[in-house]
Amino acid sequence: MSGALTLHEFTPYLHTRFRVGQHESYELELTEVVDQSNVRLEQFSLIFTGIASPWLPQGMYKLTHSQMGECELLLVPIGLDASGMRYEAAFSRPFSR
Repeated sequence: MSGALTLHEFTPYLHTRFRVGQHESYELELTEVVDQSNVRLEQFSLIFTGIASPWLPQGMYKLTHSQMGECELLLVPIGLDASGMRYEAAFSRPFSR
């Protein structure tokens, strides 16, 4: 993928798995897509869930999806829940006119 990633590129892949490039056997499920945009800013978050342990430290990761292809995201671990470790990739930028 090239250019700025958008909310609409990820929405069709909600509840599907992405492979983490640096860790070939590690997968994350896209579990939430949260749109918090307003008239000035495009703001959205992607929440991924992976296994509880070992978990990935904050950093840039290349994710590969069988249909979407590759993208590189800054993932931040945001805590454990019953499903495993949750990670957030957040986007915030002015709407292009």
